[in-house]
Amino acid sequence: MAANPAVVPGAVRQVSLRLEVADPSQDGDLGGIALPAELQRAVPVRQLHFRAGRYCALRALQLLDPERPVGTLARSPSGAPLWPAGVSGSITHTDGFVSAAVAHTTTIRSVGIDSECIMSPEQARSVATVVSWPSELAYARDAGLDRFQALTLVFSAKEAIFKCLHPLVGRTFDYHDVRIVGVDAGTGTFRARVVQTLSREVPADSIVGGRFEVGERWIHTGVFVPAARAALTEAPDGSSGAARYPSVAVAAGLAFGKVP
Repeated sequence: MAANPAVVPGAVRQVSLRLEVADPSQDGDLGGIALPAELQRAVPVRQLHFRAGRYCALRALQLLDPERPVGTLARSPSGAPLWPAGVSGSITHTDGFVSAAVAHTTTIRSVGIDSECIMSPEQARSVATVVSWPSELAYARDAGLDRFQALTLVFSAKEAIFKCLHPLVGRTFDYHDVRIVGVDAGTGTFRARVVQTLSREVPADSIVGGRFEVGERWIHTGVFVPAARAALTEAPDGSSGAARYPSVAVAAGLAFGKVP
């Protein structure tokens, strides 16, 4: 097991694993999780990540609702997990780290988490223009991140935003359809602006907020949409939601608030 990144509110149940496995085919307790047909011939590392992600998801669901029997987690035609009724969730996996987060939709309408290994110079050169604008990297650099951390943060933040918003808007969108417009290292938060309308509820110029955590090896990000504006006034642990999640408070649920 691994410590959970501090990127989601207390109403979310999260389970994380560190994968330090020399031989991915030796997956221990994870071997009991069945692989879908399309992964039967996948490389062992891909199979391990799938099983680890589903393992984390099932453990998180048990933490969320111990009385609910959870045996398997079905997949949609696109491969996304099909969460039980009344539950929102997200899974992420990268080299050496896997995590899943779930919440009741009565509290958290949608949640997206993402974890990425900090990019190498070679990776950065190949994806920088695909996933980021220079201004976005400048915000992250101004917050004290080096250029590889900055690019990884922008990439991971957009992945988390996609995972959070995709179930709500019902469509895919591109890395350049959202733009990072603020990064605050002191509070571990970021803000992003939706460049083009994604749905009637998420029009162009909507603001999305999230949290991030930078480690020695990975960068973790989290975005959530509360079930109601009231969810932002008081966090599940009784503290001020706006104080704990200042950039998320700007989002104010699906109202998101137009940029002035």
